Amino acid sequence: MLIMTSHTDSERVLAARLAAQRLPGPPAAGAVEVTRHLLAVQAQAARAARLAIRVRSANGHSSDVDRALSEERSLIVTWVNRGTLHLLAAEDEPWLHALTAPRLRTANDRRLHQEGVSQTAAEHGVTAITTALADRGPLTRADLRAVVDRADVPTAGQALVHVLLRAPLSMASSSAARSPTANTPLFSPPTGWDPGRRSSAAERWPSSPADI
Repeated sequence: MLIMTSHTDSERVLAARLAAQRLPGPPAAGAVEVTRHLLAVQAQAARAARLAIRVRSANGHSSDVDRALSEERSLIVTWVNRGTLHLLAAEDEPWLHALTAPRLRTANDRRLHQEGVSQTAAEHGVTAITTALADRGPLTRADLRAVVDRADVPTAGQALVHVLLRAPLSMASSSAARSPTANTPLFSPPTGWDPGRRSSAAERWPSSPADI
């Protein structure tokens, strides 16, 4: 059966989508408010994430995002949802991690196997990463390549990427923020959180992987 859609209906749908993306109306107060509203902002390209924040906030300077990432730690960049880097509010990490990590872990197991990294080697890599971050604080990918190499864990090809991904899935590292002075990922120790704590996000968003 053919269903005719009026221009008015189409306009309502468009208006609802724009409002959900927080594009019309008063701008948000800052980067954290925008991120909490959107839940997760695609951040595989750091510049794209900053632009997404800028067009939705009153004071949309990239330094606001850098400050929230590197000083306040109110925002983080980590692997959630479909396995790419996303910007999210630090308070939302626990429940998003609990919802998305099991599925990401399955995909990560498969890719590690394809890259010739055994489960034992991957866990050795995570242990080495955990120790290095605890001892030295935030590190770049190049720093962590050296750490994983010294642990005798494969890093060739895409192996390093998937060993690094295993770390936040195991909560050995929580974020890949960007250095304010260079477009370089900084992998950080996890922020303290209680997996049982109910975030305010639980009232704002759905609560199952299927809903996400």
